Amino acid sequence: MRGIYGMLQEALEHPGVFIPVPAGTSRADLDAEAEGWVRSSLAQEIGAAIGVTKGHAQGLLNDAEFLCEKLSSTFGALEAGEITRQHVDAMLRQAVSLDPEEAAAFETKALPKARQQSATQFARAAIKIREGLFPETISERRCEAVKQRRVECYGTQDGMGALTLHGPVEVVQSFLNAATRTARALKAAGDDRTLAQIEADAVTDALMKGFTTDGPKPGVGASGVGADRLGGIRPTVHVTVPVMTLLGHSDEPGQLDGYGPIAPDIARELAARAPSFTRLLTHPETGAVLSVGRDSYAVPADLKRTVRLRDETCTGIGCDRPATICDLDHIEQWQHGGETKLSNLQPGCEQHHMLRHHTMWQVHTDGDRIEWISPLGIAYQVPRTSNVQFLKTGAEDKATVSGEAAADDDQREALPEEPLF
Repeated sequence: MRGIYGMLQEALEHPGVFIPVPAGTSRADLDAEAEGWVRSSLAQEIGAAIGVTKGHAQGLLNDAEFLCEKLSSTFGALEAGEITRQHVDAMLRQAVSLDPEEAAAFETKALPKARQQSATQFARAAIKIREGLFPETISERRCEAVKQRRVECYGTQDGMGALTLHGPVEVVQSFLNAATRTARALKAAGDDRTLAQIEADAVTDALMKGFTTDGPKPGVGASGVGADRLGGIRPTVHVTVPVMTLLGHSDEPGQLDGYGPIAPDIARELAARAPSFTRLLTHPETGAVLSVGRDSYAVPADLKRTVRLRDETCTGIGCDRPATICDLDHIEQWQHGGETKLSNLQPGCEQHHMLRHHTMWQVHTDGDRIEWISPLGIAYQVPRTSNVQFLKTGAEDKATVSGEAAADDDQREALPEEPLF
């Protein structure tokens, strides 16, 4: 942590290494936005070096700075082995919004408890200490915390995923209570699902169509997903389905954008509800616009779709934001002569898109991989990982996908023209 803090201080004293500023610029010359870009650039440098995301590295920077400047005794106790990192995390959660004087008062009262209690016990004690010392700030802090409300999604295993809602605790708790009441009522009525399964199905139905007095329908297949639920899915992501799987001649998995393989029956069910399909073939035969050169900075719709299907995620180091919600960035920048074409476009999340335009990070490509060059001159390779294949085709391939599949159709990908859900 002290090493990370030292790196931050060094970067802020020599900002020209990380952002484009006049020679001789020091920390005193930086405004808040410029300092923010120095921090962001350094976070990506650290994240790339140690194999964590930029956001995780930014958290390490923030923690190191706060511990060294406002909770130095806590940091000393950690280094001496008197408390664990879990104790420190609990301390930081309660102290992070305090000014230096308040943080010192909190640390004086909380640190002795941390030395005496387990991390779990101390996490509860720290909340009480914080509220006891500064009760007048709870409403203000609540307002600030509510601004951070969000929904997050990530894949788990075996075709499953998790959806996390960060929101006011009384609202989140009310959702759980509603699901639990529904589950207990249906279980008492003879439903053979477990309480956990009914709760999950109740929340799924609520998100699809709202809680009803009848509760969720018990008819669920072996996959845990009823066909009526799939019918409520609205277009928001892409699903890639091999043609032979679509026709029922193969059990090759489909690919859910931003997650990975999904069961063939689920892929077929979603594909059956897609409004239209696009076959991904090379441009001379399909007519897809793969380049408009210097005629337009704006990216045509079919070229956008091709780039996002090719790359699947943001091409920033360690980033897995789905390409469908990313900006399309010109690798060779437009103002420097870059063209609007497939080989010169990459999906970039807001953070990575802005990072290369406001800092000294550079991006290059050789077609098979993206190369990021850090302000310190270190090269990081980001390989393309798309499951989509681009094939040479003849005039006979212009026909749409149908039951009369060609012998090599299992090598082609049939994809919805619009996202599936």
